[in-house]
Amino acid sequence: MPIAKRSKKAPLATQEAVHQAPSVFDSVEELEAYQELMDQARRKTLSIPADLLVRQVLAVCVGGDWPVQRAALDALLRRIGSVQKDRLQIAARPPGGRVLGRYQTRRRGKGGGVRPYVTLLEGVRAGSPIGRCGCPDYLKSSMGLCKHLLTLLNGVHTHPRKLAAALVEHEKRAAAVRPARLLFDPVRPLLGPGDLLMQVRWESGPSPENNVQHRRARRWFPSGRTGTLSLSDAHANDPRKRLALVGDLFVFLDEREPDCDPALVTLLAEEKEALSSILRDAELPTHLRRHLRDLKCPLYPYQVEGVARFLTLGRLLLADDMGLGKTAQAIAAAHVLWHAGRVRRGLFLVPASLKPQWLREWQHFTDTPLVMVEGTRAEREALYKKTQTGFLLVNYEQVLRDLPDIHRFDPDLVVLDEAQRIKNWATKTATYVKTLKAPYRLVLTGTPMENRLDELASILDWVAPLAIEPKWRLGPWHAMTGDNGVGGARHLDTLRQRLSGCMLRRVRKKVLTQLPARTDTRVPVEMTGQQREAHDSLIQHLRLMMLLTTQRIISNGMAQLQFPEVWPAIRDAEAPHQALREGLFSPKLEMLRELVRHLVIDQERKVVIFSQWRRMLRLSDWVLGDILREAGARAVFFTGGESGKRRTQNIVDFHDDPQTRVMFLTDAGGVGLNLQRAASACINLELPWNPAVLEQRISRIYRLGQKLPIDVYNVVTEYGIEARIAEILGSKRALFTGLFDGTSNEIQFERGSSFLSRMEQLVPEAVREAMGRADGEDCEGEDEAAETSDRDFGQGLLK
Repeated sequence: MPIAKRSKKAPLATQEAVHQAPSVFDSVEELEAYQELMDQARRKTLSIPADLLVRQVLAVCVGGDWPVQRAALDALLRRIGSVQKDRLQIAARPPGGRVLGRYQTRRRGKGGGVRPYVTLLEGVRAGSPIGRCGCPDYLKSSMGLCKHLLTLLNGVHTHPRKLAAALVEHEKRAAAVRPARLLFDPVRPLLGPGDLLMQVRWESGPSPENNVQHRRARRWFPSGRTGTLSLSDAHANDPRKRLALVGDLFVFLDEREPDCDPALVTLLAEEKEALSSILRDAELPTHLRRHLRDLKCPLYPYQVEGVARFLTLGRLLLADDMGLGKTAQAIAAAHVLWHAGRVRRGLFLVPASLKPQWLREWQHFTDTPLVMVEGTRAEREALYKKTQTGFLLVNYEQVLRDLPDIHRFDPDLVVLDEAQRIKNWATKTATYVKTLKAPYRLVLTGTPMENRLDELASILDWVAPLAIEPKWRLGPWHAMTGDNGVGGARHLDTLRQRLSGCMLRRVRKKVLTQLPARTDTRVPVEMTGQQREAHDSLIQHLRLMMLLTTQRIISNGMAQLQFPEVWPAIRDAEAPHQALREGLFSPKLEMLRELVRHLVIDQERKVVIFSQWRRMLRLSDWVLGDILREAGARAVFFTGGESGKRRTQNIVDFHDDPQTRVMFLTDAGGVGLNLQRAASACINLELPWNPAVLEQRISRIYRLGQKLPIDVYNVVTEYGIEARIAEILGSKRALFTGLFDGTSNEIQFERGSSFLSRMEQLVPEAVREAMGRADGEDCEGEDEAAETSDRDFGQGLLK
């Protein structure tokens, strides 16, 4: 267990020494962890003894290692920060002036209509249960504490008389004979399926004779045994039997009893609602084929399976490999729910650039009413009010402006396309979308995780919030660390097991034997001396992350770096003569001419050409101008620089006009666009940081409906930063495929480095935010809302 060097310890505070449990540890490692955590917790726990909280951390991290323990303390200290910030108020206290017992707590300023949380304070010293709470955080965090309990603890330890009274009450409660009761163990196991219902415990004790509720609840636990018992089976795969179990346990609970566990009340209520919904829709899959026969276009068998899975669960992350028809499955699901009378209003949230394509796909599959929301603020507001039934097609940016209208529309079904838009907890888009509480929720993304596990957790927070909780444990428990930082991922079996109940993913190779073969070719080019000199001059400044973008631009060519000076001098030239091209100092553009001549001219194929930068595409268009004109061919653009009308027309021309053979795209066109019936070759002028973004580019042509073999050419400058990016992409792709498409429990990255963590510590946030904007408006990332940037590039660039 890696332990940081510590300064000489100060003695424990007197209050801590008096109230701590005996200092007995099972191992030297546990003692060292305790000492290190105490050092980190001192003077950060308000009036609460640090010893009490550190021992709570060790108790909830049994089986975990030092990274997990450290993350638990950090999570606990964040909650203490919430205690200071929120200044909770106590709405009700235990009767008779007692300190321990049943409280009601709420945030200050909340109106009387907001129901306070029930919080049960059971102890105030280390080594004993502290308490229970009905708030969502207590249920999900696996810490056995929440800000409500911490508020009560802090209040008791602030006043010596209250503390003394609480200790006396604790001794009396410990000596008293308790009746049989049900409790919720809040600490979710590190491994295994993690079913929260399996955390219910039966605490044996006397019960009135012939008590029916007692007998019905007791029958779900092992017979002939006493003490604290776990459920024999939670019947995760049998909704009817599971609902019967929940019903018996729920009836046994009496919320009027002072020791009734509020967390268990919350859990059982949520389980009952979810199971009732599943059983209510149980007959939908039986009518599925009848309703699907009304579709204008039939689905593939695996797509029918996807629709059935969603209808069974009501909430699903559909993470099929790109190109397998997630859009078709979403439309079919809406069609079935509409015709079955289960949905009156539905909302589809999609990227703005894909709204016309969604409308075409919708009309291709169904006659169910769909309205595309467009126009001024007043026009959109009128449209929301006018639409009483049917489906609305809205882009993510409109959610930020129209949220009150969308709430009044009150959709029964919400579908998120390209749900990477909510992968970042902190963005307004994610926050606003997660306020939509439709009973049916379907999330579509071929890349549920692009860089980090917390992206996946953010998406699941709206679909299945209990699937892979707690969030604070995800990184430290599933990352493999070594001398050079993150070296791989571990415990993937547990992640796959917990995702299986809420996520469906099929990969292309298992369901599309008719999909043609794909060939990927790395095309190396050499740097000129002038490029190499400019590139290397920045190495000493690599800690300023936005200079990495400049190095990437230099790898494309000096002409892009010096675009404002170069472009006016060449744009009016009659042809891109060799002398002019040599002055661009861009071997990539020369290689592009050769590739296009080979693919477009000689083979008469259509090609898509990607770059992150519009300037690089403008230079590419200029360099290719003469050879395309000679062949009677032309190129079109699909970037953020064209109007929506122009982009739509360019897509039509690329499909229907035989002479429109080249389409230039930025990553604004790397999501959702279907070009498989037009092009059969893809050229990437540079590699993005993200393997998921690279796959999104390629999947514009490598998807369902492609009839020809495809070729992918990744043009990589062999010297400098681009070669390192190519190496890093392998590690990122290994994590994604290892988790979602693999079977191994661990994966080792070829190269590990703590570069990213070091850079995040050394570089101010403002500089990192500027990273993706180093080239001004010319740089187009994969997210039109600019909610991602090159700061998520990976690790190992300095190795």
